[in-house]
Amino acid sequence: MTNDFNNYYQYDSCIARGICSINPRTSSLMEVIVLYLKTASYYALKLKECGKEDLSIRNLILNTISVMVSNPEFSEKDFEKITLGFNEELPRIIKSYTEFAKQENKMPDFLKTDLNWKEPKSIIESLRLGEKEFLNKIKTTPQKLLDMYKILFVLAKSICINILYTESYEKKATGGYEIVLQILDKLKETECDEEEIKNFIIIAAQKDKELMNNLHSVQIKRYGNQRENKVSYTTEKGKGILVAGANIRELEYILDSLQNNNIDVYTHDDMIVAHTFPYFDKYKNLKGQFGQGIENCLLDFSTFPGPIILTKHSLYNVENLYRGLLYTTDFAYSKGVISLKDGNLEPVINSALKSKGFKSGKVCEDGVIGYDCEKIKQKIRDKLSDKKYTNVIVIGLTGYSANQKEYCETLLKIVPDNIFVISLPCCEEKTNVITLNTVSDSYAINFITEFLYDNIDIPASVIFPQCDRHTISQMITISEYKNFKIFLGKCTPIMLNPTLINTLSDLFKIEEISTPKKDLEKMI
Repeated sequence: MTNDFNNYYQYDSCIARGICSINPRTSSLMEVIVLYLKTASYYALKLKECGKEDLSIRNLILNTISVMVSNPEFSEKDFEKITLGFNEELPRIIKSYTEFAKQENKMPDFLKTDLNWKEPKSIIESLRLGEKEFLNKIKTTPQKLLDMYKILFVLAKSICINILYTESYEKKATGGYEIVLQILDKLKETECDEEEIKNFIIIAAQKDKELMNNLHSVQIKRYGNQRENKVSYTTEKGKGILVAGANIRELEYILDSLQNNNIDVYTHDDMIVAHTFPYFDKYKNLKGQFGQGIENCLLDFSTFPGPIILTKHSLYNVENLYRGLLYTTDFAYSKGVISLKDGNLEPVINSALKSKGFKSGKVCEDGVIGYDCEKIKQKIRDKLSDKKYTNVIVIGLTGYSANQKEYCETLLKIVPDNIFVISLPCCEEKTNVITLNTVSDSYAINFITEFLYDNIDIPASVIFPQCDRHTISQMITISEYKNFKIFLGKCTPIMLNPTLINTLSDLFKIEEISTPKKDLEKMI
């Protein structure tokens, strides 16, 4: 059983309903939020220069940036909530900076900005300000530099989420917040050397990867070493809750909270990774995986007969699903989603008990997912001890689309026997092919490419059939490896728009996926 379970579903919500794009109204509001972020970071850096860190503004910055990647269609209500936080915090942090400057006998250096937090703007005025800011950037900043700033901001989003995930385990994410402030500080510049920005992008990508690796180490310490494990796609008769996203720490909390309730729990999308950790075997109410993932969330969510919890920083656009059954623990959220305050799950428990649940359930074939890092490393060593291999190809994560599946299957059919292939999606193992079936575990790309870089001297190519929030930092860091080539598939506009892909390709020599035959010729 592969991670492309239930392949008879080829429904893609992103394409069918356009729910993986961002509308112009939201884009204008985002411009205003970025103005707030740049202003807040300016004074946060000033305080740091005085030897002081403000934890309230730190949390506001990290959560706000995270929301902008996990909730691309936040409502006007969410916008007002976010800006209210800044309007309350900015006067206080500016006052603190002014007092510290005076103690040092220095003149405060205030930032010039069009924001006015003393008299908050209406939504209409904010939209106009956002449009003005956008047009001003277009006029004053070269397009390539704008694209490089956008790449930096995407990296900032990933860094913030890795920081918050790590800190949810009460562990430190050293250096993460500092580089986020530096990124926001860079965004204020209208004239800058492109090579300097490129080098800073590389530094930010390396920090993001470091934080991701650190988060994985924290999870291993808490949940045990990952391994191959069966995961059930069968649904059972009874009441249920669907837990979506990638925040495994929240899944743990939800399972603990539901142990005395007769409610089953199913995972969705990236949360499937939890099934690879032995820690979660103890939860009898954790039944398995449901649905097709983010590309088909509209279908999955509308057919699940119970409430759905969107964990923090879940990348879902759910404006079409106003069923009163969507809940979240996130900082801000889409229209129609109910907020769970202070970890209180009582509303969702009551909703689950009142819902119809599965009347009879449906039996599906189990799947085997996950991998053991050390066993995979040994497999690679054993294979590459045979000096017949001239190249290595790593196939990264795939979604559930027919095009991605067809591309990978065709590539594996035409790869010569002297090319060694490491496939993260499950496929048939052959003499020159090993598979990990990592499902949505992006960390696998890190450990595989790092291991290859340290242990081989033959050319390697890494294919990214799909984008996730780690893709940019992974591609940029791998581009620094000698003798490595990178190939990127199509991305949703939420992750990377075509213009940014072109700029990435130009800066870091990243190829766009074409056909398996043409790409194979470039690889070898």
